[in-house]
Order: sequence, then C-alpha cells, then structure tokens
Amino acid sequence: MTATVPPPETSPQGEPSRLPPDLRVSPSTWLRKNLFNTWYNSLITVIAAVVGAILLYYGGRFIFFTGQWEAVRKNLTLLMMGVFPRNEQWRLVAQMYIVASALGLAWGTVTAISQDRAEDTGVVAQRPTPLDLLRRYWSILLLLAVILVFTRTIWPTLFTLSTIAIGLAVRAGAMRLPRSSRRLCWYAAAFMAIVSFQVVSGANGNAWWWMSALFALAAFQLAGARDLTRYLGTTMAWPIFGRGRLVTAGDLLWLKRAAQIVAVVATVVAVRVVYWLIGDTSSVSWDDWSGLYLTLVASGAAIILSFPLALLLAVGRRSSLPAIRWLCVGYIEIFRGVPFIALLFIAKIFIDFFLNVDTPLSLTTRTIIVFTIFSSAYLAEVVRGGLQAVPKGQIEAGQAVGLQPPGVMRLIVLPQALRAVIPAMVGQFISLYKDSTLFAFISVVEFYRARELIHSQQEFTTTAIAETLVFVAFAYWAISYTMSKESQRLERHLGVGER
Repeated sequence: MTATVPPPETSPQGEPSRLPPDLRVSPSTWLRKNLFNTWYNSLITVIAAVVGAILLYYGGRFIFFTGQWEAVRKNLTLLMMGVFPRNEQWRLVAQMYIVASALGLAWGTVTAISQDRAEDTGVVAQRPTPLDLLRRYWSILLLLAVILVFTRTIWPTLFTLSTIAIGLAVRAGAMRLPRSSRRLCWYAAAFMAIVSFQVVSGANGNAWWWMSALFALAAFQLAGARDLTRYLGTTMAWPIFGRGRLVTAGDLLWLKRAAQIVAVVATVVAVRVVYWLIGDTSSVSWDDWSGLYLTLVASGAAIILSFPLALLLAVGRRSSLPAIRWLCVGYIEIFRGVPFIALLFIAKIFIDFFLNVDTPLSLTTRTIIVFTIFSSAYLAEVVRGGLQAVPKGQIEAGQAVGLQPPGVMRLIVLPQALRAVIPAMVGQFISLYKDSTLFAFISVVEFYRARELIHSQQEFTTTAIAETLVFVAFAYWAISYTMSKESQRLERHLGVGER
C-alpha cells in the first residue's frame, strides 16, 4: 500500500501549474529506440528472439504434450506432505485455516496502520486493487493452480479457495477495527500462529513456554502502561509509602517495575496451570513432518529464529566489551567457516551427546537448530555491514539529545542499518530456503527427498525423472521469486538508494 499526494491544479499564486509533458511512447517507437537502434543491437535482438522462440516451443511441447506427468499426479500427496500420517491430515487442514487467519489479521493490521498514517499526514491512501495483488503474487497463485491441476478430486480446490477466503475476510475485519486495538491484533496473530503450530505438534513437554513468552510480553507492556502506573500511584500511595507522603517520579518508576514483575510471574504461572489442566495432547512426531510442508516450516522457523539472533551477534561484534566481542566473533567465524552439510551430519550424530537429555531430540528438531545457527552467522555479517554504513554523526546526534546507548541503537542505528541491507538480507533468506534441499543427505524427507521417494517406486524407477525435477524446481522458483519481488517492493517503498 502506498500513499501519494495528488498534484495541485494551480500554483500558490493562482496560476495554472505546468504539468510535465506526456512521456508515453508507442510500442513501435520504443522498439526502434531500445532494440533496433543500431545494427549490432538489432542482430542481438533477432538472435535472442529466435533462441527464445525455440526454447518456448520445446518447453511448451514438453509441458503440454510429451511430458509424463502421471508420476507427479499419483504422488502429489507424497510431494506435499511426505510420510505425514494420512489419518492425521485433519491437523494440517486446521493448521492452514488458523495460519490463514493469522496472516490475514497481520496483513489487515499493517494496512490499517498505513491508512492511519496517511490520514494523519493528510495524504491520499491508495489501496491495492485485485490486479495489483495479482501482479505481486502471480507466481504463488500459478504454483497453486499447477498443484490443483494435478489433483483428482474437487476437495483440494475447495480447501484452497476457502483458506484464501478466510484470510481475506479476516484482513477486511482487521482493517475496520479501532486504532486502539492495533497492538492487540499483533498479539492475537502471534497467538494464532502458536496455536496453529501446536495443533500438529501437540501441547506436550515444554510447549507451554511459547505461550508463556507471548502472554508474559503482553502482560509486561500492559503493566508498564502510563495510565496504569498513575492509577497505582494514586490508589496505593498511602498503604505503601505512608500517610501524607507525596508520590515522586522515583516512586512511580518503582511501582511500574513491581507491577511488571508481578504481572509476568502471574501470567507464566497461569499459563502453566492451564497447560497442566489440559494435559498432554495427541500429536504427530516431528520426524513425520516431511515434503513441501516440512520445507516451508523449517525455512520459516530458521528465518524467524535466526534474524533476532543475528541482530544480537552483529551488535555484540561491535561491542566495546572484549569478552562479548570475542564470543560473537568466534561464533560467526566458526559457523561461517564450516560447510552446512558437515553441520547437518553433526546434528544427526553428535547433538544428543552434547545436550545429554533422556529423550533424544527428533532429527527434524536438530536439523532446524543447526539450520538456524548456520544462517544466523551469515546474516549477522550482513547486518554488521549495515551497522557500519550508518554515519558516526547519527550516533553522536542521538547522544546529544540525551538518548542512552540502547535507545540510540534501537531508534537511530538499527532502522537505518536494516533499511540499507534489505537486498542482502532477503537474498540470504532465499538462499536459506533453497539450502533446505540439503536435508536429504541426512535422510530428512523434505521436498526434494520426497521427489526421490517417487523414483524408488517400481513404476517410476527410470521414468518421469525430468518431470518430477521440473515440478520441484518450479515450486522452489515460485516462492523464491515472490520473496525477491516483495523485497524490491519494500526497497521502493523505503526509497533504498534514492534518499
């Protein structure tokens, strides 16, 4: 969503404004100017057109006529969810509905915040049209269409359409909520994300920690609200500070910290009691998560977990404390210098020896841990480059207005640093997503490994090898291309390289 200011029709003096001339040119003029302006450029254009036509002809013939796509059609479920128990598919259906609701709520909240800012600044908010959304996500929609073409019943199509409808409906509802509920929407979206995860993994063991962390953060911010602190200062002044005592700013700060500690402890205890009352619920073992589903979950988890870890490592590497700086440098250099495939074998063989736990971690869990550690080391160097690009004068300006070092880093340095390295960060995320194919080397049945299982079947041992490779490659390209285009859109919106 972008905000634009309509051009004025008159100048401040009342004279008609001089609008720039229409710069649009006809297609033939554009072709002569850009493709046929010189003889060698014309030759290159003709050769490229012939090569493109040949590739298009043979590619189209392979896709629509000669390709043996029966292997993909018969094993579509294997490609999508691998060895996931078929009698537990309802968990994935419920999870997709909840995830669609969470994404719709987050998307609607972001759109509503943009509209609020546009209204506050007096500019015209331009909402994206369905055609704009189609241009942004056409590769993902094409992937969904291709997948649905290979299905044999109408139920996957109905499920896909209903999931999209739920996400759009929640987004429309979130955009109509009052401004005071924006922060609550973020917590609600995070709550739904955790619930969607636990629908499949169950509420066993340490699952309550994730929900405790979310509600503890919400309680911490609520207890630190200014209005609540003032209320506590006026109602509890006599019982705590004594009769006739004036409440000072230091007293209010003390009350604020005490209220936050009590709220966090009470929230964690309450969540633990709720999970204790619920008890252990049925779940699907992480080792059964596989196929494209596992690829998306592992990549998403690694991206979400590695980003804050990379921020801490990048900031720690620039710390003035030698112990912290050396620790961060050692972490980054060690994990950047070891091949990812070696770390995967370490995850498979040695992690349980280091942890010394009674119940061994699943192979999927160990793989995600190593995936996060490896990607955070690379991402930390990207963030460090952005931190070094921020002029020292920006830091001195923040110190001049009285900001403490954490405030300078959070409000001045990090926003500029992250804005400058958006292309490199998204490139690292795309590389991380594609590196998930290496899971196959340690027998984790991710998307590419599921494709290999197809050719272990007697019917497709030596047939349809190119077809399954094309299908898997297309799925990786569609998602990577969408990430790349969204990165470019964010760069244009933030004016990276322009201001």
